[in-house]
Amino acid sequence: MAKAKLDDIDELTKENIALALWMKEFNARKIPAGVKKRLLSNKNSPEAFGERMQFRIQELLGNPDSYTPSYKKRYKMLLEYCDSLTPMQAYAMNQLLGMDSSRGYQDIPDESNIEFPRDFAPQLGFQVGWHFIVGNCRDTRRREYGILVSFYRYSLLPPWIAQSFGLSDWDNQIFEMQLAVARAGEEHLQTRPFAIAGTTGLLKCSLEPFHYEAGNNRMVSEKEDELFPLRVQAWGVNQGGEEDVEMEVDLNLTSNKEFLLQGNKGCLPCCCSIGTLYYSATNLSLEPGSLLILDGEEIMLNQGQFWFDHQWGNALEPMGNSRCEVVRAAGTLSKPSQSRGWDWFMAQFSGEREMTMYAPHTDKNLDFYERTEEEPPGPMEVAVKGQYIDPENKVTDMKGILTIDKWVKSVKSSNPELYLITNTWYPDHWEFRFEDMVPEDIRHFTLTPIVETGQTGYNAGGSQYSEGGVNIRDPDGKFMGKGFAESVYYADSHPNVLHLAGMPDTPEMRKLLKPQEPSPLLKLKGFLYMAWPPHQKKIKNILEKCLEQGLPADYLG
Repeated sequence: MAKAKLDDIDELTKENIALALWMKEFNARKIPAGVKKRLLSNKNSPEAFGERMQFRIQELLGNPDSYTPSYKKRYKMLLEYCDSLTPMQAYAMNQLLGMDSSRGYQDIPDESNIEFPRDFAPQLGFQVGWHFIVGNCRDTRRREYGILVSFYRYSLLPPWIAQSFGLSDWDNQIFEMQLAVARAGEEHLQTRPFAIAGTTGLLKCSLEPFHYEAGNNRMVSEKEDELFPLRVQAWGVNQGGEEDVEMEVDLNLTSNKEFLLQGNKGCLPCCCSIGTLYYSATNLSLEPGSLLILDGEEIMLNQGQFWFDHQWGNALEPMGNSRCEVVRAAGTLSKPSQSRGWDWFMAQFSGEREMTMYAPHTDKNLDFYERTEEEPPGPMEVAVKGQYIDPENKVTDMKGILTIDKWVKSVKSSNPELYLITNTWYPDHWEFRFEDMVPEDIRHFTLTPIVETGQTGYNAGGSQYSEGGVNIRDPDGKFMGKGFAESVYYADSHPNVLHLAGMPDTPEMRKLLKPQEPSPLLKLKGFLYMAWPPHQKKIKNILEKCLEQGLPADYLG
């Protein structure tokens, strides 16, 4: 009887559960008994996911944020598709909510409160968070690889709504895993990303020592009160070619530096209850005995440098409102941004020196995003900021200019039926020039991918990104080190998100999903609100505090 009911679960959910448990195909007999029980529970049914999403949208409709354009038409449209939802559909639909979707989650603090070992674990009261590991390594035959592993979790509902439905914090999660490997000079492969709900019982985390698992994928610390040494195990299947390619990593990572607290002591930013808390481990060593299995070949890895990030917060996916009314009121007086996304980099030079660099997308460069023409864009120049970490772990803020002068078109997918090929142009060569706040020998350098055919992948919820290993060279071509380059939201995500949400991609739908302009009446209300001197003083104080707590000045326009 139980097997028959399991067979009634939709195929994509079964495939995702199978992938989490390291199976190419769903086999009911291999599903642990406790997981079977959870899979067949009412909390995990399509009707329950639909009911909870309906409540979420109705709550947003009934209690709109002040000084925010109306999402009434959009939300009424979304409600038409909420009668029954798979976990994947519920996850994708969350990406279609408006700016008011940042409401109801645990507040980002006014100042950083990062604490270890507590914050080794995912912080489930916030909207989104990820544990992210990237690096470059070499096998015993001196072949080189770039590897990415990301454990990404999303709170489908604000905690108070989840609790009203009898869900625990873990029940309320959608978890997805990213695994990608590129062998230098060959090709970049991403496993088909899977997404599973916390209601399956497949997600677990504990501390002392840190142990985080999703099915058979796990991150496990060796010591009770330290994150490193850390063992990372992940498996998946690339389904984008004529034959499936299985991939598995078993990485052992150690650290010899203190954590880098990004922004202001970990705030990037902490601003009116939204933003992120963020720390990194910047110079991880890959220990001998680490393993990569690629298409059946068992590869012993004996050398490598990696980077670890843990970041969590609110108002990132989708972009969300400030929780301060005066900030929202002030926002009605400016044109809403049409751009989102960023370019992020890490660079590891000789002598235990590292950099992390970041360039947010801006409307100034809209002509370089979502480009799908036959010819690539021309050079793009942007301001870039970051931090330099010296051998003694001293951190220096830095700024400079980034020029992107080569592009590569994304023409593949880890599963083209699920994740539609975007044919979008992505950056493929980066030139950096920094000012004198960093040592002279690393002020001017380039990054070149270790493969020539692009390094794009997909989040399970539908958005595409590019991420992969790069070689660092000076202007004369001399090798300087290795790093990773990330490009996010160059492709239009709506076709994939709508596809995964089970919704049509029509002109009418696109119109409802466009960033909303404040109406003339809303602009007038915002103007009158901000004309009162106490409100002007309040916004000034808030912005000063936000800048102090990690808000990039670029965001103030």
